[in-house]
Amino acid sequence: MAAERPNILVFLADDLGYSDLGCYGGEIPTPHIDSLAEGGVRFTQVYNSARCCPTRASLMTGLYPSQTGIGDFTTGRPDPKRGPGYIGRLNDQCATLAEVLKPAGYGCYYVGKWHLHPDTGPIRRGFDEFYGYTNDHSHDQYDADYYIRLPEGRIKEIDPAANEFYATDVFNEYALNFIRKGQNSDKPWFLFLGHSSPHFPVQAPAERADKYDAVYQRGWDVLREERFARMQKLGLVDGDRWKLSPRSIVPVDRDDIANGFSGQQNPAWDSLDKDRQLDLARRMAVFAAMVEGVDNGVGQILDHLKQTDDLDNTLILFLSDNGACYEWGPFGFDGKSRRGTTTLRAGDEIREIGGRGTHQSYGSGWANLGNTPFRLYKHFTNEGGISSPFIAHWPDGIEPSDDWIRDPAHVMDVMPTLVQVAGATYPATLNGNTITPFEGTSLLPAMRGESLAERTIGFDHQAAHALRKGDWKAVYAKRMPNELKWELYNLAEDRSELNDLAEQEPERTQSMVAQWEQWARRVGVIWEPEQPNASRDRNAANSKSPQIANRPLKIQVVAEAKQPNGVVIAQGGNQHGYALHFIDGVPSLDVRVNGKVTRVTANEKVSGKVKLNATLSDREVSLSVNDQPPSRQPSPGLIPAQPIDSLSVGFDDRTSAGDYAAPNRFNGKVLDYKVNVASTKAADDFPASAFIQQKNDRKPGPVMDAESIRAGLKSHDRALFIKSGWIRDPYITLGPDDYYYLTGTQPNEGDPREAADPYNIGLGNESIVGNQVRVYRSSDLIQWEPLGPIFTTDDTLAAKQQGNKPKHIWAPEIHWLGDRW
Repeated sequence: MAAERPNILVFLADDLGYSDLGCYGGEIPTPHIDSLAEGGVRFTQVYNSARCCPTRASLMTGLYPSQTGIGDFTTGRPDPKRGPGYIGRLNDQCATLAEVLKPAGYGCYYVGKWHLHPDTGPIRRGFDEFYGYTNDHSHDQYDADYYIRLPEGRIKEIDPAANEFYATDVFNEYALNFIRKGQNSDKPWFLFLGHSSPHFPVQAPAERADKYDAVYQRGWDVLREERFARMQKLGLVDGDRWKLSPRSIVPVDRDDIANGFSGQQNPAWDSLDKDRQLDLARRMAVFAAMVEGVDNGVGQILDHLKQTDDLDNTLILFLSDNGACYEWGPFGFDGKSRRGTTTLRAGDEIREIGGRGTHQSYGSGWANLGNTPFRLYKHFTNEGGISSPFIAHWPDGIEPSDDWIRDPAHVMDVMPTLVQVAGATYPATLNGNTITPFEGTSLLPAMRGESLAERTIGFDHQAAHALRKGDWKAVYAKRMPNELKWELYNLAEDRSELNDLAEQEPERTQSMVAQWEQWARRVGVIWEPEQPNASRDRNAANSKSPQIANRPLKIQVVAEAKQPNGVVIAQGGNQHGYALHFIDGVPSLDVRVNGKVTRVTANEKVSGKVKLNATLSDREVSLSVNDQPPSRQPSPGLIPAQPIDSLSVGFDDRTSAGDYAAPNRFNGKVLDYKVNVASTKAADDFPASAFIQQKNDRKPGPVMDAESIRAGLKSHDRALFIKSGWIRDPYITLGPDDYYYLTGTQPNEGDPREAADPYNIGLGNESIVGNQVRVYRSSDLIQWEPLGPIFTTDDTLAAKQQGNKPKHIWAPEIHWLGDRW
């Protein structure tokens, strides 16, 4: 179809799930957005970049996020060790949609959430007019003074009284205002309406949410099934390759943050008590009211475009920036994020949810509904995190179609699509800077019924990775309760990622992982700077990191700051590691094991020169300040695997080892530091083949499984047969010389019971134990060297002090105390 250069209108919803819209199967009524789908085309496989600002960076530039400088998030304190892909703002090597369309004669307008850093704000990056906010990922919908008008000096044309202000409505009004400006300019116009709805805080006037209470009191389990059925009826789900996934896992986190469900499946709705159901139903009702507010704005704009005869030649795109947001557990949170606070409201208080002065999220159970039928959520590179609804409507340029467009695509394809429809030229240089060629491909052929060429698309977001190549997808998750590994899915047969084929297709998996690494290096996800010949600053990341897996740690740091804040030393990242840091002057030690953080803090603030001593053992975590008695917490266990992220001093390199946002730079000086690693491994970390354990028939049996052996060792109620003979009441520990030490007792010489009952294990019969503690030493837990008796009944206090020598020694243990046994 031939058409004049169209006006262009992009609607971007925030944290809207794949199936939240009515035209994608949702129960939320969205008639105006649905009318765009009915009169246009719908895509089933448009991907995003898993989070608010990386997606915006891709959408705005046609590049991968790391090619724009916003590899994972905006920041005012970029980590120089992460390279140019993570400076936290738009770089000078990318061009925005406005910077490309304005030279082609378009008036360019932006309303809503920017989230591409204030220093690279909308006016500086090509837009003519702006209303919204440029700083942070979200804000109170009722805070009228927070939202700004740009360029500087512009007076707010729309400025409701504070008690009447609601940001979503005001964004819709400003969108209409800017469209009118564009229409009065006698040139084509481009409007980007980036809603902050329905991102948390979930907020909407109570009367708008009331009608949804009954809907969501039915619960997420029933509604997921109903959504899936509607998706089938709509033809979006087109066969057995789509399955409704089980309820998703709640990502591993601190128990208070994850509402006690860390690493567990979202709970069944019927398992929740009535008060919790009512509280959660209201949170989701407010979310639905926010979506309704977005849809109402679409309706107002469509009515205006119809009345002004501009609808037919306006290309309208509607999409979401990522999957629905789980933050951080099934009950959501209240107040500031990641404080571990969730308030259960009951009675009349329930209707306060979403009102003025509140700040809530709706939680992982409803996010799982929003991403029906997929697994996982925003933050992840599984389908639930990176799949967006995507609608295109342009009566003069696109024929409406009942068929779904199933070609894989990405939000970075918006740039080349708009370049094509606007007749614009993507620049090779801009303001004297060389511009990175766009990575996307125009979707206009697909919108007009043509097939797109097979392609490879890469993904990375804060330790979650993926590569889509044709029908195949390799994906690496994070914050899971199980061992993390690359998974492989054939999405042509398994769109919901339920059948991991990595073990069946090892060569394909390895090839795709290698291709992901090549992609990651090419686009700056992996960055290795050239090392200078001069010696490196001690406050830079240390490439020679201690081997800390399964080893007790002693960390000593001397630091100095007037009001200390930030990381003084860290090793590891968002799966395993530790970090010694200050929180507003209070020394803290974070230990992360399997994604979950255990924290011990000092009792008071400090300043000036401070000496910190921290320890991690399998029993406790401790932190001492200036040689005072330490603060202690039970240990989460030793760090189970060597972290990927290296030792950093003065900041936390790459992902966060502690519960803060990396790099969290220290605001003072690290004067000295030392990390002492005991030459041990976890005391029960041994191969099952090390021992032969007595079976129930009391005859030597085959090697037992490691779990049974561990249970036996911990309770001293087994006999173990090593190559040196039977050991009763066994106990294994590890010394500073990297040897395992096995202690136990053996029968006294000549004990007649040994001949009569050689396999006695002391359960049900009197245990055959002797008057000596014997020790065996091994480097591999298989070959054991006898060291002879180290302790006898003559050495007991009873024998020495009272002359009352016992006949036997029961359940002996030895321990290395750091300087002696």
